[in-house]
Amino acid sequence: MKKSKARILAAGLATTVGLAIGTAYLLEIPPFEGVGTIEAGKVCKNLGSSDKVVPALREIAPREPDYSFTEQDNQGLITYYSGCHGQASDTEFLVTRTEYTSLGGTFESWLNGPASKMVDTEDPKNFDRFEPATDAWGAVSKNKAAVTAPCSPDKKKSLTTIVQVWHAAESDRTEDRYRQELIDLATSAAEFAHKDADCTLPFGT
Repeated sequence: MKKSKARILAAGLATTVGLAIGTAYLLEIPPFEGVGTIEAGKVCKNLGSSDKVVPALREIAPREPDYSFTEQDNQGLITYYSGCHGQASDTEFLVTRTEYTSLGGTFESWLNGPASKMVDTEDPKNFDRFEPATDAWGAVSKNKAAVTAPCSPDKKKSLTTIVQVWHAAESDRTEDRYRQELIDLATSAAEFAHKDADCTLPFGT
């Protein structure tokens, strides 16, 4: 009888501790020593203002003590460039970039061109299509998402945004583990770039 009660108490204690740890993780109460938190104020502004950006980064990022983000931009009459590099301690886990690409064409020509070659690490055939907005294309794979946003009819330009994840919290993730987070980041960064480049053609979710 005593052994039975001891086992019940032990099982109850283990369950309570497990629930406490899980709740703390969800609420971002740090029970895990050495794991930092990604703060909204430290994230690249060119990732956009969507309320999905920080949760997506927190979900994707490797669990490390420190996180930092470095923003890059170059806006001119001919060229446009906007990018962000995310670091988890000494490891670069995220790269984004937005550049001018040609307006028009087909989804297939864009997918096999700018969407593939701007960060050329995956076969375009591995991408799934999504539509972030009217007259806009998106493609997402295991490690990368790309979005094209129409920009200027006079310059015959669109903007293509790429989000590439080099390292993630779960290295053995399934094919679709982070696809929604990649879509959220790419769409938000594309919306920022569309406004930042003073595009005249409509784009919006």
